[in-house]
Amino acid sequence: MPQYPIHNSLYFDVRELVDQNTFKALSVNAAWLIDPKIVRILDLLREKLGAPVVVNNWHVGGPFKSSGFRSMSDKTGAMFSQHRRGCAADVKSAGRKPADLLAIINANFEEFKAAGLTTIEDVNFTPTWLHLDCRPVAIENQFRIVRP
Repeated sequence: MPQYPIHNSLYFDVRELVDQNTFKALSVNAAWLIDPKIVRILDLLREKLGAPVVVNNWHVGGPFKSSGFRSMSDKTGAMFSQHRRGCAADVKSAGRKPADLLAIINANFEEFKAAGLTTIEDVNFTPTWLHLDCRPVAIENQFRIVRP
């Protein structure tokens, strides 16, 4: 059980979805910056994978600090990235390639679509993570694939 659960997640702590400065400024209220749909998507991926999924891990001494919400002071990525809206996550799982995670998502398309997943970054451009987001787009029967 997470120390600071976010949006009733069984697996994720608010610190995993925000950067250190945002958590320092807002504490558990940083959850207000995160779209609940991305948390549902992450929970579903964790359940289908049957293994931990990492977004940020700065709070346990890990290297990932900008894989969830990105404040305007964070220079990572594009200025109008879905990360800045709190509806995106770059996910990793030990021993799994981004294509492995994508295969799980595609095999459970209807469940991920129902959870709110709309967009995935092309795995040819993300060799060590899989970008997922719930931006407000509607493409029936498929996920939107974006290329940076």
